Amino acid sequence: MPQTSVAAVIVSYRPDERLFRGLEALAPQVGRIIVVDNDSGDQVTEKLKEVAEADGDKVRLVLNDENVGLAAAQNQGIRLVLEEGAEWVLLLDDDSIPDAGMVEALLAAHTNHPAPERIGLVAPRLHDAECTLKARAYVSKHAFDFRRVRFGPGDVLDNVAFVMASGSLVKAEVFREIGLMREDFFVDYIDFEFAFRMRRFGWGLVAVGDAGLEHRLGEFEHKRLLGRDFRFNSHSGFRRYYIYRNRMRVWRAHGLRLPAFFAFEAASIAIDLAKLILLEDNKLEKLAGIGRGVMHAMSGRASHRSG
Repeated sequence: MPQTSVAAVIVSYRPDERLFRGLEALAPQVGRIIVVDNDSGDQVTEKLKEVAEADGDKVRLVLNDENVGLAAAQNQGIRLVLEEGAEWVLLLDDDSIPDAGMVEALLAAHTNHPAPERIGLVAPRLHDAECTLKARAYVSKHAFDFRRVRFGPGDVLDNVAFVMASGSLVKAEVFREIGLMREDFFVDYIDFEFAFRMRRFGWGLVAVGDAGLEHRLGEFEHKRLLGRDFRFNSHSGFRRYYIYRNRMRVWRAHGLRLPAFFAFEAASIAIDLAKLILLEDNKLEKLAGIGRGVMHAMSGRASHRSG
C-alpha cells in the first residue's frame, strides 16, 4: 500500500535500465514521484515521458536543458514536494532500486524510535548486485567517537553520523528548518554536508536494517593483481575532482565539530589512492582530477562541468 505522506525525488543523468526498474519498484510504495532529469538525451526523455503519461497522477517529470548538478536537481524536486505538502521526502539516485517494503520499514523504524520527534532522517541498508557494498553505518555519539558498524535485518542503528543521500527518507520539517542541499557542491559529498548540518541543528539520523536498497557506488570493476581477485567500484577523473574538492569543503565547515571524522577520511584517502594506483586505469587523468579538486578547494575556486 502506498505511503501517501511520502513523496520521492529521483535525479537522473544519462541513466541505464536501473532507473526504470527503480521507478517500477518505487511506485507502489509512495504517494508521489518527482523525476528531475539533467539533460539525459532524447531516448531517455521519451521513455520518461511515457512513464509520466502512463501514471500522470503519481509521476511528475522535470526536464532540465543541461546538467545543473545533483544538488540543484534535488532541490528542484524537494521544493515541489514541499509545495505539495508531503510530510516526508525520499531521495533516490537513478541507479537505486528499493526493495519491496523499504519505505514502510523506514517509517516503522521512525515511529518505534524512543524519541521520534527529533529523528529527521531514516536510511536503508545498502546492497548491490556485485556484492561490493557492505552493510555498514557510521556512528558517532560525540565529537571524538566515529565508528563503522555492520548491521543487517532486524537492526536499527542510532546516532548515525552520515548516510548516502540515495534512499534517505527525510522529514519535510528538516528542510524547512536547516535549508536545502548545497548547490555549489554540484555532485559528491552533498549528503555528508547535509547530514552534518542536520546534526548541528539537533536532528538525529537512524539506519534501518529491515529496509533494503540496491545501489551502485561508481563503476564496477574486476581486476587481478598478484594472483588475487579484486572487485571494486571506481570513479572517473571528473568525479574524483568533486570528491576531493568537496571533502575539503566539508572538513572546513564541519570538521572541528567532529574531529574523529578526520581519521576516517585519512583512511579513506589512503585506500582510494592505493586502489587508483594499483588497480585502476586512466591513472594520470584521475590523479589530475584529484589535484585540481584540492587546489580549487584551497583557493575557493569552483569548476562545474557536466562530465
